[in-house]
Amino acid sequence: MSGGIAVQSLTLTLGGFRLDKLDFAVAGHEIVVILGPNGAGKSVTLETIAGFHRPDGGRVLIGGRDVTALPPERRNIGFVVQQFGLFPHLNVERNVAIARRKHRSPAARTAALPPADDAAALLAYFGVARLARRMPEDLSPGEKQRVALARAVAAAPDLFLFDEPFSALDTQTRVELRDELLSYLRALAIPAIFVTHDYTDALTLADRIVVLRDGAAVQIGPATEIFHRPANAFVARFVGVENVIDASVVAASGAMATLAVGDQLLRAALPPHWQGAPQRVRLGIRAEQVVVAPPAEAAPSPAVNRLTGRVTGLRTLGPLVKIEIDCGFALQAYLLGPQALNLAAGSAVTAAIAVDAIAVMPD
Repeated sequence: MSGGIAVQSLTLTLGGFRLDKLDFAVAGHEIVVILGPNGAGKSVTLETIAGFHRPDGGRVLIGGRDVTALPPERRNIGFVVQQFGLFPHLNVERNVAIARRKHRSPAARTAALPPADDAAALLAYFGVARLARRMPEDLSPGEKQRVALARAVAAAPDLFLFDEPFSALDTQTRVELRDELLSYLRALAIPAIFVTHDYTDALTLADRIVVLRDGAAVQIGPATEIFHRPANAFVARFVGVENVIDASVVAASGAMATLAVGDQLLRAALPPHWQGAPQRVRLGIRAEQVVVAPPAEAAPSPAVNRLTGRVTGLRTLGPLVKIEIDCGFALQAYLLGPQALNLAAGSAVTAAIAVDAIAVMPD
């Protein structure tokens, strides 16, 4: 696959950990995010792609070239890590200049961006030109990461790898740097793989997401699919689905199912390629998909589930208020602060959930 990367049946054993036949691809313009808890194999996957580990089996192809047996320095990869990786004996300008390549990639030549072989222009683009003569020890974490990103771009790589690059940054710097980097990557159209455990980073950056658990991929797909149609309860909880509920299938017809949750019945859209109708399932409902309103009568709609319940708790989260509702089962929802002013524990409410806002997952 010219211009991209392919990881094919990648297998690796390190001590008691095993990366198990990992398969995914990144197109020439794509950003893929690898998500997973600590110990899932995220960093090991990046390190193996970069050439720091020799796999037991499988292949790594970059731009259609099999690099599985090549050392890291021959893979033309830009690798940015959370510890910044700057040379402590070189100032900022020399840290970036040392990575410059004589021949830039086609994307770097045509993009309306600082050229990859111009260290001063790259430092200016990433907002650290004034620090050119400083040593790494004199920089803040955010400044160090900006220099590290400029150096990675200066190498004009065929692939970018990012291992938790924003984890040491404060929230404002994190958001600013993430947006700047995203703009640069989009303009360069160089494939990139990010490792993170922060699903906000993933949703912002990713074209597609690979969710890892214990060295195996449990779901691969577009970011919106992972967040709104998780494959199972593990993925749902990891990407922040607040409501993961046990249910039973009462009936299924075509792409729709009727499900029992306690004494309540809900309708939900079945996932594609649904096989049969197992008795037990899990439902994933994001809190922002639950619409809370006063208990007024409303015309029934086949597209919306309406549940009556009572507020059992309220918790302020910045501009949002998390509402806990007893609908015969526990349900969480979000409201903007002013919308929750007339609510208190014991308030009667109606919770409306669109049929297509419920993810049906295997038990």
